[in-house]
Amino acid sequence: MSVLGSIRNRAGLLVTIIGVALLIFILQAALESGRWFANDRNVGEIAGKGVPIEEFDFKVKQQIENYKKQSQQTTIDPSMEDMVVQQTWTQMINEIVMTKEYEKLGLSVSEDELYDLMLVHPHQYVVQQFTDRESGKIVKDFADPMGQLDVKKLNALVQQMNEQQEQAWSELEKAVKQARIAQKYNNMIKKGMYVTTLAAKMEYAAQNKQYSVRYAVKKYSSVPDSAVKVTDADVTAYYNEHQNDYKQDDETRKIEYVTYDVVPSQEDIDATKSDMAKIADDFKSKTRSEDSSYVIAEADSRAFDLSFHKKGTLSPLIDSIMFKESKGFVYGPYLENNSYKVAKLIDSKIAADSAKQRHILIALQPQGKPNVKRTKERAKVMADSIATLIKTKKRKFEDLVKEVSEDPGSIPKGGDYGWFNSSTGFVEPFKNAGLLGKKGDLVVVETQFGYHIIEVLDRSKTESKLVQVAIIDKKLEPSTKTTQSYYTKANSFAGKYKTVEAFNKGVEEQKMNKRVADNVKEGDKTIPGLDSPREVVRWMYNEKTKKGDVSDAFELGNKFIVAVLTEIRPKGIAPLELVRDQVEPKAKEKKKGEMFAEEFSKNLSGANIDAFAQKEQLQVEKMDNLTFNTYSLPGAGREDDFVGTAVNMKVGSISKPVIGRTGVYVIAMDNIKEAPETKDYSNIKSQQASTASSRVDYEVFDALKENAKIVDKKAKFY
Repeated sequence: MSVLGSIRNRAGLLVTIIGVALLIFILQAALESGRWFANDRNVGEIAGKGVPIEEFDFKVKQQIENYKKQSQQTTIDPSMEDMVVQQTWTQMINEIVMTKEYEKLGLSVSEDELYDLMLVHPHQYVVQQFTDRESGKIVKDFADPMGQLDVKKLNALVQQMNEQQEQAWSELEKAVKQARIAQKYNNMIKKGMYVTTLAAKMEYAAQNKQYSVRYAVKKYSSVPDSAVKVTDADVTAYYNEHQNDYKQDDETRKIEYVTYDVVPSQEDIDATKSDMAKIADDFKSKTRSEDSSYVIAEADSRAFDLSFHKKGTLSPLIDSIMFKESKGFVYGPYLENNSYKVAKLIDSKIAADSAKQRHILIALQPQGKPNVKRTKERAKVMADSIATLIKTKKRKFEDLVKEVSEDPGSIPKGGDYGWFNSSTGFVEPFKNAGLLGKKGDLVVVETQFGYHIIEVLDRSKTESKLVQVAIIDKKLEPSTKTTQSYYTKANSFAGKYKTVEAFNKGVEEQKMNKRVADNVKEGDKTIPGLDSPREVVRWMYNEKTKKGDVSDAFELGNKFIVAVLTEIRPKGIAPLELVRDQVEPKAKEKKKGEMFAEEFSKNLSGANIDAFAQKEQLQVEKMDNLTFNTYSLPGAGREDDFVGTAVNMKVGSISKPVIGRTGVYVIAMDNIKEAPETKDYSNIKSQQASTASSRVDYEVFDALKENAKIVDKKAKFY
């Protein structure tokens, strides 16, 4: 404990320094973006408490910096940043909402308990920090002989931590402490769960009492909606009875929009082709030593292909040509995959169709040392020394594979991956050692993995011609002039048609395709079919944007769009006028149900199920082993009213019409098989208790979160 206490004391100053530095960084970013000059500077409210952007943004930046350190990255992509923002928000909800609960109950984690969770019986959060993400195993330097986290090595690390590690350890302690308190809280609730014997008996019967029924059903789909008329009163009545079906947790909005896809003009195509013709002429004059730098400088792909290709593996447009021509031949420009290209035959060789070799790898990233980088110079010296030992027969190749090779995939095989050909997925320099070399060659080859000492064990007798082809590509893209012309068209549309009615008229006049984006939330980062539509979403939710407003032109990737806001659905139960198109079909189904039930009642008098079905021209379906817990009917899905009616019937009886979700039913009860006698309900009790307990971990938090009346405004800032 004295070691940890000392570490925590020393970490205080560093945390303060880092905190100030992060705050300066955040303030600078905020001033540049104008983020904090809005009237409302809260990212939301939790349990009536506003969450200031300053506080929240500071926490987000901390989490981002922690992630960068852990992943050894200097930047993170937008999707990861979005995830961090959401995780931070959830964490703040947890801290504000759950902390009140913990304090009321007096829950805490003592210093001794925390010490045990960190350094004696490490919590899973601690174990995760020392687990390799790819292999899922404890990293070699901290694993015991059984592959578990070695607490002795962990304690040794804690005693010699640097300041940066101390800060990370402090954050880890905080996370473990929070997890432990949450576990205690949930366990208290779980221990309060109790299943009575009566409840267990009822569940046992629900699972095991079986009913054999026959039934006839008239589906709502058998009568078209157009044949049923409903009044406004019918629609309103259905809506009032089922309002919760139209309740939503978040406000959503709907836009209709038109797109102007920006594509290259003929002038752009001609200009690109002309530029590539000049490049083709220049390419012819370049020497072998100049080819690679010229390709990298001129090609959009910025790549020089070192591969040697067999016939049939190049693009069909150049494959046969390149195998007929001499070195230095240039072909093009030619159009392929929306790019103009120029190809040059750099080299050709005769290579074995297959080869077999073994190797020893001296890696740039030493095995088991994720934070160590070996220089290329050092790796080359080591590889040359090993090759010399083998050539002078001072050491055997197979022994050195076991002792020094850092390619774990080939060590058990003596460094040998077996026979391979030019299509095998090895890097080119590695393959070329065997395919282009001679049997018995011992060479040192460089790849992106490090240096390989390679011995060619065998080569096939059959050989083929291989060619190396360099390609310069230029994507066909619209010029600034072309892009501006599309922008002018889009803005002209936006300026001319400024209402919903005018917008629709413009779509018709200009023969455009109108698209729809529905159920868009304020925090959405994506809209299907649109690239990076965040600015569109911001416009939709801007306080100045009203229903019926038409936007200016938005530039999204390779297109411009103009949108009109057609619908605003507030959080909670949607007004009838917004969901009428959903309610009306349901009201018609209800009307059909009433019509079918009235018709059935007339034909049921004194009839059995077979006679009734014959009158109604319906099929009689049979279902054995129906129980109270039956979730769905074959071909119909969930039908609770059917099940509820059936389990309350007597043998030999026939039901009144049952209005269900998909149709109207008449049920005949043929047989009831009682549940087997038992006096031991312990398994049922255990099952029910387990089910209830499993819900505690998420439903308690969800219930408290809902009661906290959370207002989420993050989308205004991120």
